[in-house]
Amino acid sequence: MGCECQKNDEKIDELKSEESTKNNEREQLQENLSKRIDNSKILNLESQSNGLQPIDPKGKPTDDFSRYVFALINSLRLNPASYIDTLLRAKNNVVTEQNGIKIYKSSVKVALNSGEKAFDRAIKVLRDTEPMNKLVYNPNLVIELPTNENDLKSKAYLPAQIKKKIDNGVEIKSFWKDIVKDPDTCFILTIVDDSGKHAGNKRSDILDRNNKYIGISSVKIGKTFACYIVIS
Repeated sequence: MGCECQKNDEKIDELKSEESTKNNEREQLQENLSKRIDNSKILNLESQSNGLQPIDPKGKPTDDFSRYVFALINSLRLNPASYIDTLLRAKNNVVTEQNGIKIYKSSVKVALNSGEKAFDRAIKVLRDTEPMNKLVYNPNLVIELPTNENDLKSKAYLPAQIKKKIDNGVEIKSFWKDIVKDPDTCFILTIVDDSGKHAGNKRSDILDRNNKYIGISSVKIGKTFACYIVIS
């Protein structure tokens, strides 16, 4: 019996020791969690001081025009080849004016570099591009809309807004402004991207699987819309 009691005592001591160890581990874990929470609060305060907003994976632009363009861009990323027919139909809207300038007739007059050939290039890109994840709407990338006509027409307004964001710690890959009549035209001309000296860059940025975030805002100017797009 004496032996058995001793063994029982030893077992109790072992259990107490194990329980003590577990309690210490729990306390250490709780301390680490508290530190993480404190650090999280600090990071949140730092973000607030920079004016940065939290990113909601389900977030969307506030205006109808931008929401529609946002949906089209993400639908394209999920299935690039599904928009080949859209571009084939849109290609028929390219017309050549008397002065020889090619335009997309559904939009305000946007001079095209090569017209139909640009649509063919875009179609080939869509055919060769694998599906990818959607872009997440990031409120920190949204351009503050101009409040006066001079800023609406100014070429310096957008770069100035971008500089402010970069100075506040926002990472930006690319940005642009389009003036069009409707969101469908905005989307098509962005994907075909056949105007200006940097033709093709917008499409490349939209279809770059390494890019994760987008900000879109738009404002109506008479019968047209100015649409601002920022990619990160």
